[in-house]
Formats: sequence, structure tokens, C-alpha cells
Amino acid sequence: MDKKITFRMHAYSDAAGKFNPDAVRSGNEDNFYVDDNLSDDLTGHCESDVVKELSEYGLIMAVADGMGGMNAGEVASEIAVETIQDFFSPGKINAENSASHESRKKYLEALIAEADKRIKKDASDNPEHDGMGSTIILAWIVGNELTLSWCGDSRAYRYNAATGIQMLSEDHSYVQELVQKGLLTYDQTFEHPQGNIVTRSLGDDSKKIRPETRFFNVYDGDIILLCSDGLSGVLRDRKTPDGAGGYYPGENLEDIIAANRESLVTCREALWRAAEDADWYDNVTAILCEIQSGAGPVSVIAGTEPAVTSTAVQTASGKSRWKTILAIIITIAVIAVAGILLLKKNAPAPQEPGVETVVPPTPDSREPSEGGDNNQIETKTEVEDGTANA
Repeated sequence: MDKKITFRMHAYSDAAGKFNPDAVRSGNEDNFYVDDNLSDDLTGHCESDVVKELSEYGLIMAVADGMGGMNAGEVASEIAVETIQDFFSPGKINAENSASHESRKKYLEALIAEADKRIKKDASDNPEHDGMGSTIILAWIVGNELTLSWCGDSRAYRYNAATGIQMLSEDHSYVQELVQKGLLTYDQTFEHPQGNIVTRSLGDDSKKIRPETRFFNVYDGDIILLCSDGLSGVLRDRKTPDGAGGYYPGENLEDIIAANRESLVTCREALWRAAEDADWYDNVTAILCEIQSGAGPVSVIAGTEPAVTSTAVQTASGKSRWKTILAIIITIAVIAVAGILLLKKNAPAPQEPGVETVVPPTPDSREPSEGGDNNQIETKTEVEDGTANA
């Protein structure tokens, strides 16, 4: 695009519902990384709520939610963030790897694979770290394009006043698989006892890393939110009917962002208050990025379309198309077989020599047939150098 895009950002991490004054980082296993200018010589830099022009190579933001509790979840998420910092250090980003969605996808997925490798090696070298892991989600904005790669259940959302809130990522989790199979509704995932089980993550020795990538355009007025499940796990996306004529109680992401757009810091603070009021039980991390101008206006159609393209989405679409074709073929076959059986049933019985066959009158078809945790906020990490490492 010829027109310069302007934006502003804010990032914050908090031990929140897992605050523990005796634990490492007071119990905060989340980490994040932001760099608002990938064309300069600074590493991991971001000024909260300051309007800036998007540089040639764009900006990067990422959230990593460590898992493992006593088994060093905070170490796993820190290794993930250190890997991001290495891949996005000055001189690493150039015209070639930032040029397109496909080049950025290749770079981000290589980063995720490297972070996975490093976490597994650390766990192998340090028995006390055995079992640690981390989610990861990265959003790279260049021009009016957003390339999103992730592994796990940390999420990305887009809010725009014209189109409301839209989830850009899809959780790699056990409950999400149940939702896809039609065994759970979105609302039932909130109280599910196995809601914390992720099906893809960094550091899982039992599986090869499988990141997912989607491509989007961004528009003026878009607010991109990356967050750990400490936020999305207690606040619904939008006001949701409860099935009994009312709505589920508590605040929601869409209404909070809509009411606090004047400042990303104010918006984040409102999200924190709502999460605490909803009895947060985990660490909470959020990064907000608002596209202010230069990307073009959003249309209702463009704002509600999922991804521009995505390997995972294309594969799913292909499977759905073949399933539809197969269903049509089976339906036609069933109808044909039923027709043949009906013809056989109504056909006259074979006539024996010398015996007259009497065919009863056909009934009028118009006649009916018979039968007719802890809520203290002590450890707070706000972005200064672009990382959330303590």
C-alpha cells in the first residue's frame, strides 16, 4: 500500500488468579513479546498508546502461556520468547522473509519449530523441567496484512465497530475438538472439567509440532487482541443468550473493547477488572494493537470473512466439499434402491399357467394411511523493552 498505516499498541501480563508470592515470578508462567518497528535496530520495543507509522517490515506481537506448574512452565514460555527475540533481532528481518503471507508463514512456522526443539532439549538436559510446555501465538502485521501462526489455546481476536468481535484463531484443545464434533456448545466449554487440556503445544515429546497459520487483511479501526486463556477462559466473546430468555451474566470482550476504545491502556484495565470479577483462576496476558488509519475502511463482508487463505482452512474446505459430494451420491443411491424395491412390491406376482391373476384396486393416494482462586494482583509485568520476562 502507498498510504502509511498508523497504529498504537499496549501489552501487559499479570500473575492474576495464580498469584503466589513464594513462586518464581510470583506464579506468572505467561510471557509475551512485542516489537513495534521491525525495521529499526531496537529489539522488543513498544510504547503504550503512542500512535506510530507502520514500518516497511511491520510489527510483531506474541503470547506464550507456560504449562507444567512445578515443572517449570515459566521456563518453557521464556524459552519461547527468547526464540522469538532471536528470530526478530535486528538484521534478521528483510525484504525477502517479510514480503508476503507465504514467506511470513514459512518464517513463523520455522520459529515455532525451533522454540519446540529448544524446550524439548532443555527438558532433556534438566530432569526437573520434564513435562514443561507452552502455547504460542504470533501476529505479524506488514502493510494491511496480518499473518497469524499459533500452537495451543492462546487466542487472537479482531474487534471493529462496524463488524463486532471475531475470533481469528481456533484453539488446539480437547474441548474445541468436542465442539467441532457437535458434542459441546461454545458455552459449555467454560465449565468443562477438561477445559485446560491442549492438543498441540511446544515441548510435547509425544508429538511432532504442528503449528497452524491463517492470513487476514486489517482495516482502519481494527483492534487486534492476543491473549492467554486466563482472559478468554473467563470472559465470553460477546453477549450470549442463556437459552432461558436471558443472557449469561458478567461482562464480555466485545462490549468491554467497544466501551473503552479511547485508550488501549484503559481498555486493558477494564478487561482485567472484568476477568477478576469473573473469578479469574490463571495468569492473564493481553496485547492490544489498534490500526488507526491508512489500511482502508472495513466492509461488513470483509470484516466477517474468516481468513484470506489458510492451509488448514483449505484442507478443511476440501474435506467438507468431498463429504458433501459423497452425501449426495449416497442419497441418490438410496432413492434409486428404494424406487426399485417399490416397483418390485407393486409389480404383479408371476402368473401360473391356467390361473387368472386378480389385481386389487389401488387406494386413493389422497386418503391418509393408518398410524399416521486467589484474586490478588501483586505481580504485574508491563511492556518496556517488548518482553514480559521478569
